[in-house]
Amino acid sequence: MLTGLLRAMISGFLGAAGFGALLHAPRKGILCGSAIGALGYTAYWLIFQLTGSELPAMFVGALLAAVLGQLAARKLHMISTVFVTIAILPLVPGIGLFRSMSALGQGNMMQGANLAAHAMSLILMIVMGTGLGSALFSIRRAPAAKEETP
Repeated sequence: MLTGLLRAMISGFLGAAGFGALLHAPRKGILCGSAIGALGYTAYWLIFQLTGSELPAMFVGALLAAVLGQLAARKLHMISTVFVTIAILPLVPGIGLFRSMSALGQGNMMQGANLAAHAMSLILMIVMGTGLGSALFSIRRAPAAKEETP
């Protein structure tokens, strides 16, 4: 399990860094976003290994990536989109989408529809985790009301 955990961290980092470079992100954004992506993907992998349930694992991985991306944006004085986009890319179920399109193209409509529905549910978990993580940082306290002096 330890080698799998290490493999998840390295592949999450390299996948995020590759897409960050492909998207021409700033260098400090790529490095930090890739580290966040590695943590998010490792959280997904670990929860999936422990529970066997992919949907909650995907939600937690995306939530962690979004929260850490928001924190990094505030710390490095950059927009959060750079970090969050790079960090969630290792979580995208690209192979599931490819397999569903391949099955549909080969005429296996039922298998293709099942694979597509599963991939879309994973994408929905990414959206929900990212949305919640970003929403947690956009909640602002209302300013305290000033007391009127007569």
